[in-house]
Amino acid sequence: MESETFVILVADRDATVGVISSMLLSSALATEHAAVNVRVRVLVEPEIITVLDEPELPEEIRKIEEQAISATTSDVEVAKLIVAFSGLDAQKLHELRERGIAAPAVNLCQFVDTLEGVARESSSTGVDVQEVIVGVALQFGFSGGSSVCSICEVKDSENIDYWVSIADTCSRFAQTVQKMRS
Repeated sequence: MESETFVILVADRDATVGVISSMLLSSALATEHAAVNVRVRVLVEPEIITVLDEPELPEEIRKIEEQAISATTSDVEVAKLIVAFSGLDAQKLHELRERGIAAPAVNLCQFVDTLEGVARESSSTGVDVQEVIVGVALQFGFSGGSSVCSICEVKDSENIDYWVSIADTCSRFAQTVQKMRS
């Protein structure tokens, strides 16, 4: 396992989506033999996290024990990747850029397809997974990625299939990261 923690910030334009998706992503990446030491944090204030009305979620998602954790200043300063699911929060992204945070920002539901393609095509011997993820995210952004995708477009937090799609995206991302290291 690589020693440096890979901090992922969730900066979703919808606080509820951001909080729940950060739990899903954190849970997907929290494995005993993880390829990368990852810390997922959400750009939602702790007091807002505690009062958000949780939509009806599938039982499998409700059972997840990972908690959404608000990003601290130190998390923000060392962030390597910024993700969203229902679309990036432009205001939060602007604030991060104003603070000098240069981590690439992507809609994970679209980015995971690109990352899977890179993982299939490349040899994983001796790769720095964190560098590969950041590099692919930068290329993804430069090539016009992170527009509105089908998951984002349908955003219906009351629809169970919406949450299943986000959980699937998180799982695919975690599996791809793991494959890049094995």
